[in-house]
Amino acid sequence: MTDERIKAINQYNGFNLATGIKVSDWQDGLGIVTLTPAPEHTNPAGVIHGGAMMGMLDVALALPGSYEDPPLALMPGLTLSLTTQFLAVATIEGGLLTARATKTGGGKNVFFSEGQITDSKSRLIATATGVFKRGRQPAS
Repeated sequence: MTDERIKAINQYNGFNLATGIKVSDWQDGLGIVTLTPAPEHTNPAGVIHGGAMMGMLDVALALPGSYEDPPLALMPGLTLSLTTQFLAVATIEGGLLTARATKTGGGKNVFFSEGQITDSKSRLIATATGVFKRGRQPAS
């Protein structure tokens, strides 16, 4: 069963929609986003721009510590710190990029996450760790 709240986030006219990042799973302690690489994601060297991948990791790592059960809204965490390591180049030919993140600790308002990007051939492309402030519910 698909969480309708994830569908709404993927349709929101913001950064994710503009860059092609899609939330594919969001649970307590887990966040997964995907990106189908296209020419607009490449740098002059013809590989996927590091900023596109950092965007994926930023979005994915902000999810695991901010999950709320329905009917509450899903609100991603706010990034306080993000550290990224690029381990291999990603290309359009490498296919779908997937960033998977897990919560590693934290308290009531701040949490820690780690994650990685792999391509469709299961090659490890990048890893990241981050510190995030838990997302807030919209004012009612």
